[in-house]
Amino acid sequence: MVRAVIFDCFGVLISDALSVIVGNLQATDHEGAEEIRHLVGLSNRGLLDPAESNKKIAKILGIDYRSYRRQIADGEVKDLKLMAYIRTLRPHYKTAMLSNISSAGLHRRFSDTELNEHFDVVVPSGEIGFAKPEPEAYEIVADRLGMRLEECIFIDDREDYCQAAQGVGMQAIYYQDFGQMKRDLEKVLAKEA
Repeated sequence: MVRAVIFDCFGVLISDALSVIVGNLQATDHEGAEEIRHLVGLSNRGLLDPAESNKKIAKILGIDYRSYRRQIADGEVKDLKLMAYIRTLRPHYKTAMLSNISSAGLHRRFSDTELNEHFDVVVPSGEIGFAKPEPEAYEIVADRLGMRLEECIFIDDREDYCQAAQGVGMQAIYYQDFGQMKRDLEKVLAKEA
């Protein structure tokens, strides 16, 4: 029985500006795109300071740090419809966010009030030393929710992260857009009611 719904941040709650930048770079500079992915991975696990990672990424892109930060900020938009929907889930289910992000990056994007209004638990990978798709990331969020893995459903815009969640025993929904996710989630929840 599902008792908790866990959401990813980038590509679900907020549009993923960095993925667009890396995707565009991939076409002209494969090595640069891979180096950015590597830096992001280190930062996501708390092994590299996010500010240092961002400076290195800006250098790879050939732009100054301030321009890079502006591109990211301008490209990230919160899905307010999804945020409102999460509030409707909270009386009936525990809710959480599991994201490959640093604590500082999380707090640049969400106020404490927003996090408290929407989520029972927030797990930034940079705080725990594990990042999706590592099994420990999913196990930690379930543990902090006080749930067994099979009581959780995980929602992410990356299929490999959904498959990893299923690999540890969670159900998962591959997020493509709000309407599709809502229909898929409500089908699962109705089956279990």
